[in-house]
Amino acid sequence: MGKISKEVLGYISKVEADYKNESAYYNFGLTRFGPFLYGYTKWLHDSISKSGCKKVFFFSRDGYMMKKAFDRINGDDSIATEYVYFSRKSIRGALIHYTNNYEESLKYLSWQRYVSFGTILEYYGFSESERESISHQFKIKLDEYFPYESLKSNDELKNIYVSLNSQINKHSKEQDALLERYLSQIDMNGMCSIVDIGWHGTMQSNLEEYAKLKRLDLNVLGYYVGINPVKSVIGAVNGYIYNPNDLKMRKDMLCFFGICEKFFQSLEGSTTGYKLIKGVVVPDLTEYELAHDAESINCIKEWQDGALKFVDLACSGKFDVINVRDWALPLVRFGKQPTLADIRLFKKLYNVDGNREYYVAQKPLSKYKPGELKMVLSNSPWKTGFMKSVFIVPFPYFWIYRLLGK
Repeated sequence: MGKISKEVLGYISKVEADYKNESAYYNFGLTRFGPFLYGYTKWLHDSISKSGCKKVFFFSRDGYMMKKAFDRINGDDSIATEYVYFSRKSIRGALIHYTNNYEESLKYLSWQRYVSFGTILEYYGFSESERESISHQFKIKLDEYFPYESLKSNDELKNIYVSLNSQINKHSKEQDALLERYLSQIDMNGMCSIVDIGWHGTMQSNLEEYAKLKRLDLNVLGYYVGINPVKSVIGAVNGYIYNPNDLKMRKDMLCFFGICEKFFQSLEGSTTGYKLIKGVVVPDLTEYELAHDAESINCIKEWQDGALKFVDLACSGKFDVINVRDWALPLVRFGKQPTLADIRLFKKLYNVDGNREYYVAQKPLSKYKPGELKMVLSNSPWKTGFMKSVFIVPFPYFWIYRLLGK
């Protein structure tokens, strides 16, 4: 990570002083997330303008704050923007029925070291109530974890897949028809830009695979915070922090990618698929995972308000033009080298992916069993923050994270 420039530090100190009476979360958005959001969106607008593309689709949830900031920078409305509903779940849901067996059916499951039974059932398109019923039927707890690398050779899971195969394929075929209709409805065709947070390029790869299977005219240009595709992509991929041609800062982002996603996200549920209402395809959304947590929602709103205030200040000419990536460094430093104050600020917050995954440890080191600590750290949305909260002492946690990842 490069050193934060004096210019950036000076601008941040000024806005912090001007808004010193705001809450800690608003201040975080103003001084950490806001500069990152502005730098990313400025890079995004400049890149898309150079491409000549006039259609930009911001993908739901992670694209929420990106579109808000982009529309502020795109003052003359020279580029048409639309917020659309896609997710890994919605695209893979339409693809699964094209696979031929259990082993092949797992090809769209995102990698994580340990995968819960609930996550596997969710991957195959089963609702929450269906997952509960299947868990009871096969006597496997939804929070029982399996090593990702052993899934294809797990006979128990294979037998469950075989017994549920007709249901899985029926749901997938229904989603296939709806997704094709949705693409036509939003006029996603020809050359168009898609904007998302990125990381592994799964969304673009799967969307391109779907378009190829359906023989659709679709040429995708992907724009992301950071991108290094794990599967081949046909169209171009562009990354603000890193890309396949420059991966130096990849680990810098991945150590806190789960919490970074939350900074950008809308306050709505995930798109699990699509449904038809009065002849119109609409997203089928889960209940927002924090819907009953008013305190967390308020924190998110405050840091997003603070971030957009920074974007407004930048767009009004308050700051001189500098290298767009320099604006990212205050947030990157937060992710890599959190302070104890940062840990306290995010102690109560969490992501939900089948189970609650807190950003920092919820109990002292002495209360963790060795195997439990390893699994919780592996699934943590903020690796360095979690380690700092457990061990407290000033170790080089990012260096340890890099070492453990090898």
